[in-house]
Amino acid sequence: FDDYRVIAGNSTLGKEIFNAAHFDMIVVPVGGGGLCSGLVVARDHLQAQTKIVGAEPLLGNDAARSFRSGQLLANEQEPATIADGARTLSLGHLNWEILRNGLSDIIEVPDEIILDALRRYFRYVNLKVEPTGALALGALLTQPEQFYGKRICCVVSGGNVDPSVFARALLVDE
Repeated sequence: FDDYRVIAGNSTLGKEIFNAAHFDMIVVPVGGGGLCSGLVVARDHLQAQTKIVGAEPLLGNDAARSFRSGQLLANEQEPATIADGARTLSLGHLNWEILRNGLSDIIEVPDEIILDALRRYFRYVNLKVEPTGALALGALLTQPEQFYGKRICCVVSGGNVDPSVFARALLVDE
């Protein structure tokens, strides 16, 4: 994830999003930062004014802590979050240099809200999404006031969900 080629590859998603429609904000999962960095690079290349907001598990919040402090920070151990695609010790160094000034915010999403988002994707739009892919919707559920009245693009990444995790999410009563 901490590689110029990965960032460049992920920027193609950003170009597709920016060519498809105008959004006030794009909300994207953050683990090592490669996907999020690609979207920032695409936005800046196209000189768009869209805000990009990261969504990170509360239990693995190294990116949010780094963003608030202004310096790259690491988790002491692999985070014990349900969002296994975001169980990184820290952002990559290349990604940090892009994200530190390229993001508008990083929202920390509790695991129970990640599971709620995963459940909503399945129940309302018939999508089987992995927990990391549900982070963007989880960010909207965590801070809905930030998004009210705005055109939002939620990046949904990945369908590789552990069957037991998926079953647990679906069996929880609302």
